[in-house]
Amino acid sequence: MQKFITLGEGHGDLFELEALIGHNASRIDKGIFLHTTDGPSTFILIMSPVRGNFQAIYTIYRGVAYKEGTGRKYTLIQEWCKAADIPVVEFSTRNPEDFYEREQFYQYITGVLRLNHLIPPMT
Repeated sequence: MQKFITLGEGHGDLFELEALIGHNASRIDKGIFLHTTDGPSTFILIMSPVRGNFQAIYTIYRGVAYKEGTGRKYTLIQEWCKAADIPVVEFSTRNPEDFYEREQFYQYITGVLRLNHLIPPMT
């Protein structure tokens, strides 16, 4: 079972992410940037499963400015992941605003991640 956990708003999300990477690097499976054609990107940090099949997925929901490889938050996250030897994947997705609720976007992303073998299938 995968569970999306949204990190804080504003700069709080960045501080939480830095702490997660710094203190739990051995538990992190990968980081993923989800870009859209317009608007900010979403970053997700996928943890390794624990206690059977529970897998936490931390998100910075639409909080990363991205313009062709630039943006301060984007650069910081890339640097932290590289320093902790965490693989980073990037791809384009539908805009979260296409969905009525954030949870529907997370369900869509879960399907995309499973189809691309980035998270384990349902068991």
